[in-house]
Order: sequence, then C-alpha cells, then structure tokens
Amino acid sequence: MPTGVHDSALIVNAFRAKYPSVSSDHFATLWITEESEKWAKAYAEKVGPTEVLVHALRHRFFLEELSRFLDMFPDGVFINIGAGFTNYPYLIPSRNSCCEIDTEFNLNFKKKKLAEFNLNGAIPDRMIQFITVDDLNNLNEITALSLVLKEWVDGRPSFILFEGVFFYLKPETISFLYSILASLQKKGDIVAATSFRPEECSKEMFKRLVEYCRRDYRMMDFMPTTVPTIFYAQQSGYLLASHENYYGLSMKYGFHDKLDKPEEVLEEDCYILERL
Repeated sequence: MPTGVHDSALIVNAFRAKYPSVSSDHFATLWITEESEKWAKAYAEKVGPTEVLVHALRHRFFLEELSRFLDMFPDGVFINIGAGFTNYPYLIPSRNSCCEIDTEFNLNFKKKKLAEFNLNGAIPDRMIQFITVDDLNNLNEITALSLVLKEWVDGRPSFILFEGVFFYLKPETISFLYSILASLQKKGDIVAATSFRPEECSKEMFKRLVEYCRRDYRMMDFMPTTVPTIFYAQQSGYLLASHENYYGLSMKYGFHDKLDKPEEVLEEDCYILERL
C-alpha cells in the first residue's frame, strides 16, 4: 500500500508507462519499480480500469500544447506546479528553462533519481529549477512562491501547468493561485490545468476515488474539490482557449472504443487559459 498521497506520482507515472504510444512519455519506464506497478494495478482495480488510459491521454494533450507553445516562443519557460515524477523537460526537443515545484520529499527523491538517470545516459541534459512548496493550500507559501517565480520568469513567455493538482486544493486556494499568476504572466502566456466538474461527483467511480484517497493515501479527512467550467471561462485576464475531456481526447488519438461507457470514465477535464 502507498505511504501517502506523494506516492500518487509513482502510480500516475506507471499509467503513462503502460500506454507509451498514447502518453508519448518514453522516459516513464525509468521510474517503474515492482512496488509502484503493484500500487498502480491496485488503484485501477479499486477505482476503475479506464484510469490508466485517461492519464496517458491527458499527458499527451499537455505535451503537445507545451510543444506548440515553445515553437511559438523559443525563449519560453515551463513551470510545472505539483510536478510529481513527470518528464516534460526531457520530452521537449529544446533546452528551454523549466521549473518544477513540489514537496521536499518528492523533490529530494526526484533529484536523486534524475542524477542516476543522467549518469547512466538515460536522459538528456536539461535546465531545471526545483522549488520546494510543502503545502499548496498555505497561502503564505504561495505568496512566497510567487515572488520567487516572478524573479525566475523575468518577463519571459511562460507555460504553467497544474496536472491532477486542483482535486486536492481548496477552492479559495485555486482562485488565489490564478490571481497570483496573472500578475507574473503577459499576453499570450498559458495556464493549463485539469479538474473535475461538479457533475462527476455523482459517479460511483468518483466516490471510489475519494475513498481510495482516504484509505490508501491515508487522507482520512480528505474533501475533494471540483471546479465548474464557468470558473475558467470567467477567469479575469484570461481567455479559455481550449477545453477537452477524455472522451474527446480518445477520439482525437484513436482510442474512443476503450472509453465508450461514460459511467466508467472519470472525466477530469483539461483546460488551456491564455493570458490577455
């Protein structure tokens, strides 16, 4: 059994590795262990088997959006908040500056593993700034983070990603994050995110996911957050440039036959907001 929510990063990585042709993450296998594979299998059994494919789909979508952004802005930077063990910096062809934000526990483990991968020649050299934030629900930590990011971004075009993060954050935290980010981004910059719409709460799969978090991640008092689409559409200073769900992505990438039963798919929608 996982020791806490930080192990979700290993589980999601195992999902990406299961469908490398979908996720386009050919580095995901580097993180696989016998233990993490067992966790991923148990998660899929307890929550639902379609969870494996949908995590690969969303990764593919965000990787393509990030690559498109960096093609348009060669000096652009990438910021991944709640980065987990994703490999985005190594999957983009150029050596753009990247910043990854996560807990001290996750970052220490990740930096150790990346050093091993690099020593073995398994990954290319990349410029990554790691920033520790142990509690994204702590507004003081977010405020301090914003000051560091503003200096680091230094006016460059930025693509900021929240992948699988909002589910764990308080609504007021999410709103505060967007107000902070608007102050450091400029026209054409991007904030990408995933979140569940409130309608998903009625699905048995959603209830099983919440129960899984409380039991297997040991988050006994966990209360999930859902975000209505209108939150993104009405976000001050931003345009909702793209909104995708998993079924739409499965149609786009040729896997719609595996997601043809809506009640068996947890739709954590993908949003792309462009700074006005």
